[in-house]
Parts: sequence; C-alpha cells; structure tokens
Amino acid sequence: MFRNLFTRVSLNAKYTKPLQSQQRRFLSIHEYLSMDLLKKYGVNTPKGEVAKTSKEAFEVAQRLATEDMVIKAQVLAGGRGKGVFDSGLKGGVRHVYSPTEAKMFAEQMLGHKLVTKQTGAKGRECNAVYVVEREFVRREYYFAILMDRQTGGPVLVATSQGGVDI
Repeated sequence: MFRNLFTRVSLNAKYTKPLQSQQRRFLSIHEYLSMDLLKKYGVNTPKGEVAKTSKEAFEVAQRLATEDMVIKAQVLAGGRGKGVFDSGLKGGVRHVYSPTEAKMFAEQMLGHKLVTKQTGAKGRECNAVYVVEREFVRREYYFAILMDRQTGGPVLVATSQGGVDI
C-alpha cells in the first residue's frame, strides 16, 4: 500500500524506475544579513542596522545622525513596499526623518503581519526592521541569481528596468 518515496511505480510497467533525487538548496536571508555580507567583501552599502524593538529602532536612527532614513520591514517576501500590515500601516518600506518617526513606524511593524502578493492573505510576521540612511539613486537596476529547478543550476537575471514593479 505504501510506496517508497524515492521510487516511481508504474501500474502499467513491469519494472520500477528510481527517481532522480534533486539537491535542495535553501537560502533565504533577510536584507540586513545580505548587506552585512556585501560589506564584508568591500561593497559600498548604505549605513544601517537591524532593530528588533521600537526602542532599538530609535537608537539606530540616532546613531545614523541623519534626517533622511528608510525603515524596512524584514519579512521574507517580495513586494514589502506595497504591502499592508494588520496594524493598518500601509507599506513595509517607509521614509523617516527622525528617530521618533523610526520608533513610531517600528511599533506599527514589529509583531504585526505584513500581507503582500507573495505572502497571501495570511501574511508574515515582522520580527525585525532595518533602519538605513536614505540613498538617492539616479537609476535603478535589478539583478538576481536564481536557481533553475529544471537544470539544477544558477540563472542570472538582470535588467535596467529596476524598481518596485520588477
């Protein structure tokens, strides 16, 4: 009645054929961790730190010592900027202009679920925020390294049409 998970059984065939096992890779890291990796290898990145409480967000914003920052919900889902929190806050990526604003937005993000196109209606809980200095870009690009399941290898995706709608 129970079949071996690694064997394909055909009712019409006189033999069984072993399934090819495909290596599974799991690499889902938050933005602040990927920024730390980039910094470690000498890539210029905006100054910023992760915060897990609204008080920490306030302190990070004070240390950045600028009046132009961004607070970003650290949720493993695309479309954070267009998402909606169950607290009523719209957008998981917000411009902030003071440590007090950073604290206020952190309170509305931390411990709340962010619903995006990728999370479905259940959403995903936000347990950390990334407070960074705001950079002004002249052009946005999109670059990703994805795993192609069919070939089992990496695929590079790059476009000059970067931005929130990619």
